[in-house]
Amino acid sequence: MSFLQALPHTQLALAVSIFAGTFVYEDGATLLAATLSASGRLDPVLGIVAAFVGIWVGDIGLYAVGSTLGKHSLRWHRLQQLLKPESREKAQAWFARHGSWALVMSRTIPGSRLPIYLAAGALQLPLRRFAQITGMCAALWVSMIFAVWRLTSAEPYGPGTWLRWVLRMIILVVPWLLGKMFAYLRREPPAVRELAIKAT
Repeated sequence: MSFLQALPHTQLALAVSIFAGTFVYEDGATLLAATLSASGRLDPVLGIVAAFVGIWVGDIGLYAVGSTLGKHSLRWHRLQQLLKPESREKAQAWFARHGSWALVMSRTIPGSRLPIYLAAGALQLPLRRFAQITGMCAALWVSMIFAVWRLTSAEPYGPGTWLRWVLRMIILVVPWLLGKMFAYLRREPPAVRELAIKAT
């Protein structure tokens, strides 16, 4: 019995499974929902909603964890010795200026969402702003994956199969590459960083 055959057969059970799966591996759960929808086993609208809501709820959950840790950190004597008030204020000021863009870029850079979302909560980025940005990014990301799978899932084998898989990989990998490239270009050169340190 294959993995897909072992999944629930009802639409509601599949949607709940996708929703729960996003808390473990959101991209994998979204790809599974898109695959099931492309094969006709899951209604596309239900699949998109289940994946989106699961991702968004998980994002807000990470923010809540970060916010809780940030509040309790002020009461931990040992942490107060390591984290000076000036450092926290600088971090909050940076997030106030660049936090929105950091949230957007984290959607395309694997492994960056967890620390950035926790930092957003700990550094008190407004919840409404966080929810709006992550909600829009999650909706676009899920919709893009579903669109790619819908357009490239005509036949599993036959003429043009390799081209469809190449198209999938390009659309899924290019945003990540662009995010990495942008992050690299935004880094300060060592000389500039040294001058800034000397100036302070």
